[in-house]
Parts: sequence; C-alpha cells; structure tokens
Amino acid sequence: MNTLKKKIFWLTPDYFADVDAAVVPSLMKQYEIEWMIISPLNSQRKADGIIKDSDVRPMQFNLKRKQRDPRVIIQYIELLRQIRSSNPDLVYLSFSGLPYFFLFLFLYIKPGKIIYALHNVTTPEGAMNELVTRIFQKAYYKQLKRFHVFSEFQLQQIKKMLPDKKHYYAPLALKDYGKSNAVPPDNIIRFLFFGYILKYKRVDLLINAFQEVYDKGYRNIELVIAGSCDHWDTYKALIRNADAIRTRIEIIPNEDIPDLVSSCHYVVLPYQDGTQSGVIPVAYQYNKPVVATDIEAFRKFIIGGKTGYVFKKNSAASLSSTLEYAIRNHESNYPSLTENVLQFKSDEYSLTRILGMYHSILDECLNK
Repeated sequence: MNTLKKKIFWLTPDYFADVDAAVVPSLMKQYEIEWMIISPLNSQRKADGIIKDSDVRPMQFNLKRKQRDPRVIIQYIELLRQIRSSNPDLVYLSFSGLPYFFLFLFLYIKPGKIIYALHNVTTPEGAMNELVTRIFQKAYYKQLKRFHVFSEFQLQQIKKMLPDKKHYYAPLALKDYGKSNAVPPDNIIRFLFFGYILKYKRVDLLINAFQEVYDKGYRNIELVIAGSCDHWDTYKALIRNADAIRTRIEIIPNEDIPDLVSSCHYVVLPYQDGTQSGVIPVAYQYNKPVVATDIEAFRKFIIGGKTGYVFKKNSAASLSSTLEYAIRNHESNYPSLTENVLQFKSDEYSLTRILGMYHSILDECLNK
C-alpha cells in the first residue's frame, strides 16, 4: 500500500519543537504531513530558529488560557475538531495538555489512529507537576495503543508497564540550534549545567561538589549554570565562591544556545533520576564531552573515559573527585574526548539511521 497517499497530523508542543524539528521536515518529503506547533499560554520556549528548512511552515496554535484553567477546554475542542476535519490516517503527538486535553482527545480521535511520543515513561521524583502527571499517566496510558519512546531504556520500561501495547523506539536526533564561532577559554576549564533546574537534576549536588574542588586550590575552573528555575533562592544560598560560579537563571533563547554550549569544555548532568536527557544531544551537537551520573538511562549515550566521565549518583564526593580528575587530566585527555564524541555522533546519532527508524514506525502504523 502506498503510504504517500496517506495523511499524518503531527502535533508538537513548542517545548519539544527541537526534537521534532530534527526529523519532521525530512519526513515531509516522503509523507503527507500537516504539522502544527502548539504553544501554552506565556510559553517562553519557542521554535524560533530551530526549523532550518525555509520551505517548511508549521501551523501555529496558541493557547489563550493556562492549562489548568477549565476555560482552555474550549480551545482544545477547537483544536481537536481541526485535527479531525483534516481526516488524517494517523495522528502523532507528544502534547499531554494536563489535566484536560486527554479527557477530550478520544472523543474526537480514535485511539487506534494515535502514536503518542512519550518523553518520560516514568515521572522522576521532583519533576514539574509530578503528582498530577503520575495520576493522569495511569489513566491515559490505558487508552492509548501505540507509544514512541526515545531510548532503549525507556523501551524496556514501557514494555514492562504496558505489555499489551505497541511500542516503538527511535532515538532523539542531535539538536541543532545553529552554528557558533565561540570557543572555550584557554586559561579556564569551564563546566556547564544547562536546562530546566528541577529537584531531580541535583544542581545542589553540583554546586557543593564544584565548591569542594575550588576549595582545594584549583583556580583555573568555572561553573556556568544556565536555565529556568522556580526556586532559585534555594540554590543561590549554597553558592560561596561567586567568582567561580556564573549563573543565568532564565529560559535561554534558542539563538543563545550555540554560543553558550560551544564556549564551555564539559556539560554536566548530575541527575539522580531520569529516563533520558535532551541535553546530551545538544552537548554532542557542539562536540562537548559530558560529565554525568551513572543512572541506567544514560549508559547508552555516555561512555565513561571515552565521551565523558561518569560518577555515582547522589554522591557529592564522587562528583567532586570526577571533576578534579577531569581538571588534572584536561590537557592530556580533552582532545581525545572530543574526537570520541565526534565518532560517537557519527555512529549513534546518524540522521539517516534515525529517519529510517521513523520510516519503519510510520509505515507499519499507516499500513495497519
């Protein structure tokens, strides 16, 4: 059966635009795709500059109410009617719209027509809207029939949780926010934490570990913490060595990300939990080794001693010793680490390979 004559409606929340922008423009050359980006009220994470193909113009749907405001239901119904009226053969979405969107989704779209892209199979402790998310996950997971996950670890998880569903795996592609001419400083070894600052990401652990290293007399080091945080005062109170720790507590505009990442030496992920990280494809896009915890979700993407360094989760002592090792061996190890990242990118983040996995998913679903 010719999948080119079938239609896919692709709904992307703006906070996942960097994920879909890496693949949808290429998929549109093979499939008839109506692509829409939905933006929550007052969203600061935009798709600006992410879509590189100037011929690709996704539709835009802007929510005028907060997602917890019952009045947002009116817009959800408008959106769902629009999707249904396009008469798609398949609906691909990663928007949850808690708590109301899924209450109406199945009134307009049959569950068998939906592929739900799941970025977190389980909700990490300390995640945003943790309790609400966990409650609603249990409810809507039961209704959905097909799931797309972005790591083999998540694939194992969801197969155990929902063995009677259909599960697909295709990894995150590298996240390209544009080119950068920035380079790290020669006289300072710069570590970067980048992204939303949430409890489970353990920025407190990183601050304490970095300061322990600094207190040992290392002065050629710097930590940059960049990202949005609702409770920054809690973390700010931990900082003693203000000269060595720079902060930018806000949503980082897309156009600033290339220089931010390119100007550091290492990206640090001190997470205590998680099913994947969207920061790793950003770090590797700009050829940066990663210093990360030894949680299972990261093992596929970080090779200790090759593409970065790994330390024990929730251990400030392990993190500080790892940072100290990276600093002491920076001159000898850093060139080979960046070369290994380049090779790992070629092997594991090949866009051709990833698009092939998407093709397999879509072809199977369209031909059901």
